Amino acid sequence: MLNEERKERILRQLEDSGRVLSAQLVQDLQVSEDTIRRDLKELAEAGMLKRVHGGALPVTRVIYQFSQREQVAPQAKATIAQKAAGYFADATKSGKSNPVVFIDGGTTTASIANYLPADFRATFITNCLPTAERLSCHPRLRVQLLGGCVAPDLLLTFGPQMIKEIENIQADLSLVSAEAIDIEFGISVSNQDDAMVKRAMISRSAESLVLAGSDKVGKASPYKVADLNEISYFVTDDGLTKVVTESLNKAGLKVI
Repeated sequence: MLNEERKERILRQLEDSGRVLSAQLVQDLQVSEDTIRRDLKELAEAGMLKRVHGGALPVTRVIYQFSQREQVAPQAKATIAQKAAGYFADATKSGKSNPVVFIDGGTTTASIANYLPADFRATFITNCLPTAERLSCHPRLRVQLLGGCVAPDLLLTFGPQMIKEIENIQADLSLVSAEAIDIEFGISVSNQDDAMVKRAMISRSAESLVLAGSDKVGKASPYKVADLNEISYFVTDDGLTKVVTESLNKAGLKVI
């Protein structure tokens, strides 16, 4: 079998199954472990897949411009944001008044501002310029912008002091977006600075919600944010199968 033909079969199997295992590829393609290891390495370097222990996962195709990302699956994002905002309403009714909330730079998390109850009081802490602007339109919300240099396309602030700034805060909740979610690899994103900020927010929060479309499940990005059991809830659309939902719940991630 030719090299390119073998790689094509690997990618086809990855698309069909959602993951490939090195040991199974050795058996199916009747080649050595070294050959499969080399094929996966070359495909990963070409951005065609993400290597993980024992095999590979599909990669998430990332659009970096905030305005362009907002145009991707807007209805699904709106539904997810509305569900997450409903969590706030329930928390308020249960007596959890004026919570402190970390919110990251995702376009789905940014949409939450559209669905917060008019009388909701909270302190939101973010490193996302559009999110800070939208939340500031709510008269009863206090909005704190984390300092740093602005990444032009992402419209996020990053800087060496930001993690220390986050570590000095104890939040009630963190709202975090994800580019990829896998049962074994966990929550991941494609920007290392973004991963560090999300990780810090989660670690300094009593609870955490990950917001992402169902199409992000079973994929991986280069930089890990957290294991699934470190997250309180996963808020998503209705595209997950019952089997996948049960697997996520079993891994410690409660699906809403």
